[in-house]
Amino acid sequence: MDLDDQRPRFEGRPSIESDHQAIGRCAAEHLLERGFTRFGFLGYPDFAWSIHCYEGFARAVTEAGHGCVEYRHAQPVSWGHQQLSWEDEVDGVSRWIREESKPLGLMACNDFRGVQAIDACRRAGIAVPEEVAVIGVDNEDLACELAYPPLSSVIPDCKRIGYEAAALLDHLIKGGKAPSMTRRIPPLGVATRQSTDVNAIADADVAECLRFIRVHACDGIRVANVVAHVAVSKSVLQRRFKTILGRTIHEVIATTRLQRIKQLLRETDLSIEEIAYRTGLSHAEYLSTLFRQATGQSPAAYRRQSPTK
Repeated sequence: MDLDDQRPRFEGRPSIESDHQAIGRCAAEHLLERGFTRFGFLGYPDFAWSIHCYEGFARAVTEAGHGCVEYRHAQPVSWGHQQLSWEDEVDGVSRWIREESKPLGLMACNDFRGVQAIDACRRAGIAVPEEVAVIGVDNEDLACELAYPPLSSVIPDCKRIGYEAAALLDHLIKGGKAPSMTRRIPPLGVATRQSTDVNAIADADVAECLRFIRVHACDGIRVANVVAHVAVSKSVLQRRFKTILGRTIHEVIATTRLQRIKQLLRETDLSIEEIAYRTGLSHAEYLSTLFRQATGQSPAAYRRQSPTK
């Protein structure tokens, strides 16, 4: 049985792995929320899992009305992802990033590649995150924290992969039939660090409002609170949000709050009532209604599918 393995698989072997397309989409959504309109992808073109990350990432930014450029000159790598020449590869990435329009939201297919991207930016004299925001994958604490600046990263649901693998192994040991389809597990979210801690928006009022919403979305704020935070009329600010982000102020507040609700459902045993209180909603029934409208499932069903605590 393969467990999130990156080697070629044998036909008929049960497999449980990260949903790499969902990982790509998660990274894209993180950068889109920060106002980026130009996007790049740094991966390993020879690996299927990297290709799937790119597909999810590119599809998400395309659906948002933007394009994505991909670095296609990666050197061959070993299964441990050790480059034949770090210096040569970083030089190539540096030249590529220097030629792309800025600001640029850049996804790296893993944290190793993300550290390379940050190194390449530094070599090119490009500021991270002001000119290029970089997000990796795997949330390897040591690599992410030692990067300069520290690297944001998509968090794979390793606990759930292990849980599902154990359940499948138990099923097979008891004589159950092996499934023919690969089970793909979506990521938990993003560990945000300094490499993406920026709003890539020229409109200072909208950028400040986004920062305000990220800090206070779970304090029960409404559109009026956001408008009051800047010296701009409601109609003008709404128009700017729609033009720049493609979403209304209310939609941005709701999306930010929903992300926090999902995090609390996945990572805590808090009751729905307590989660409603912590995210600025009046009662559990209201939270459940909003959650079902946004996701198509109840909070309890979402929590059951995320055995990660």
